[in-house]
Amino acid sequence: MTNYHEPVLLGEVMGFWLKQNPGVYVDCTTGGGGHSAAMLAQLKSGSTLHCLDRDSDALAYAGQILKSDLVDIQFHHAPFGQLASCVPQGSADGILYDLGVSSHQLDEVSRGFTMASSTQPLDLRMDRSEACDAQQWLIETDEDQIAHALRNNADMDRAHPLARKIKSEIKLAQEEGTPITAKTLRSAVDFVFRDRRFDQNSLMARVLQAIRMEINEEMPQVVESLKAAVECLKIGGHLCVISYHSVEDRAVKVTMAPFEQACHCPPKFPVCVCGGKHRKVLKLLRKPGLPTAEEIKRNPRARSAKLRIYERV
Repeated sequence: MTNYHEPVLLGEVMGFWLKQNPGVYVDCTTGGGGHSAAMLAQLKSGSTLHCLDRDSDALAYAGQILKSDLVDIQFHHAPFGQLASCVPQGSADGILYDLGVSSHQLDEVSRGFTMASSTQPLDLRMDRSEACDAQQWLIETDEDQIAHALRNNADMDRAHPLARKIKSEIKLAQEEGTPITAKTLRSAVDFVFRDRRFDQNSLMARVLQAIRMEINEEMPQVVESLKAAVECLKIGGHLCVISYHSVEDRAVKVTMAPFEQACHCPPKFPVCVCGGKHRKVLKLLRKPGLPTAEEIKRNPRARSAKLRIYERV
């Protein structure tokens, strides 16, 4: 559908996302527009599609391919944490999140997301108009804060020794007058995880993930946006969230759990005194949806994807 970023779990998402037609739908992570393009192909006249993305490159690309004479398409250059200011409360029939980094961001060397280049300065900003990139963050952030990011954003073992070595490698790069690259971090990973039983490529991917998530404040954005999404949905509307690693998936589960509970009384209360009518969402899949073997073969980056779906009640 688009060579910018192949939409993951497209069939599964469309089966739940397209509930009312015409309707109001929100793609919180528009990217290259793959999911939105599939939606536009099916939406009837009178529908509205809100497309959010903090990456101006992605939004510009999506604006070229997402066109319709029937559907009102509204583009928002904003992180999904600002969902509440883009979409009216109680208006949406469906809201979609495809979390993480896009294939385009990974493949476009000039964006500074890839670990394949040994010369390209690390950037890792989703929105390049933001002031702080990976270079600045790594230089200005102390060892303890880096270790905290490695643990919280990527479940990294040996977080403190690795953070200490990363700072050592950064100091060396500064003394040599060279930019901080993926190679700088790779040297630290290879030193701390010398044992051959470790997959260095996987560890590097997690290190970059941890730094990227910290720079872009991804977890706070996810939590804030999901809470807003519950209020933006109509009764009966569906919320679809695709995550790609345990930290993202855990944040989705933890954030949504209170909205699934009918009773808000403390666990020690012998009987409910709150009325037991507080549930706002119903989980539609007992276990998260997963990509098929065929999809993984076609698009290896889909292999870790998990889909969680909730209905507003």
